[in-house]
Amino acid sequence: MPGQKITFDVSPSLPAGVSAARYEWDFDGDGVIDEVGPVPVAAHTFNQAFEGTAEVRITFFTGGSSTASAAVHIGRGPRDGLPAAPLNVTVVVTADAGDVSTVQISWEPSGTDEPYRWGLTVDGIPAGMVEGNERTASMTDVHRGRAVEIGVVGFTAGMGIGESASVTLPAREG
Repeated sequence: MPGQKITFDVSPSLPAGVSAARYEWDFDGDGVIDEVGPVPVAAHTFNQAFEGTAEVRITFFTGGSSTASAAVHIGRGPRDGLPAAPLNVTVVVTADAGDVSTVQISWEPSGTDEPYRWGLTVDGIPAGMVEGNERTASMTDVHRGRAVEIGVVGFTAGMGIGESASVTLPAREG
């Protein structure tokens, strides 16, 4: 995560019995040495998202040198940029015909970024979509011979799927 300190340690990759005189660290792979020191361990904090390679040049007392590198990913994780689960999902039955109902679903976005679209599900199966600025939707033909899970999930414009939230509508009695 941005702001967290990362420790780099190249000591396991040094040949046995070889002493190093200096370690030159380039934490962001831009070719500029960020830190120089006599030990094979260095710590660095990336203050913003970063995708690249960190590299260290090891100079030995014997005059030779070697380099080691590692891929670095600084970010929130694989779900970066995906919509957060909606809040306060509610379902109200607006009409009944036997064990089939029409329902009104309501929700609130939980983040500052509005999804491109909202997906609606019934028992985890896609049942429709509405635009990202919508906060309610009607759904017809909801079979309620047993309890039914109604879900809402945000989508990005590239169809990335966010976290979902759902409520359970009890089976219709009678």
